Amino acid sequence: MDRKGFLASLAASVVGIAAVPAMPVLAQVSAPATGDVAQIYQLQAAFHQAKTAQDIELMMSLWDPGGTLKVHGDPKSPYVGAEQMRAFWLGSGSFKNRRFSLVPSYKTRIAIRSHEADLYFECHDVSDYDSPARNIINDTYLTGTLRNIGGKWVFHDMSAGPSSPLSLTRYYP
Repeated sequence: MDRKGFLASLAASVVGIAAVPAMPVLAQVSAPATGDVAQIYQLQAAFHQAKTAQDIELMMSLWDPGGTLKVHGDPKSPYVGAEQMRAFWLGSGSFKNRRFSLVPSYKTRIAIRSHEADLYFECHDVSDYDSPARNIINDTYLTGTLRNIGGKWVFHDMSAGPSSPLSLTRYYP
């Protein structure tokens, strides 16, 4: 190998080694990378879009009409069925206040079991997101069971609560 070839090879090796620490941490998925996993990621994305856009019809389309939402610390919880869930979402901070809902995707957990799946993710809501005074106003997690109904994944039996203090590694109940 000539000097030019050696230097090119050395440069490529250094770039490859330097890139290793920058590689992204992958979400924890207990299933092969399939269309179901992609659909569950889309479900999560649509959830955050519905909160940010305050789109109640989109939010309701993501839930099993007979589903359940347990909100830790909420004496009115659990919310069962579409009517109660609609009332919950419309009365929530996300639908009463303008917020931008974000998720640390590397903390997402998905475990698929045939027509059901377990899902965990966190939401970090930013108020006044389009102004310099923006700040994180709310930190929550959503976890529980999804169901595949007619080829579409929906939230079925879910629990929510605070995900604070913020942590790189802690998962909340």
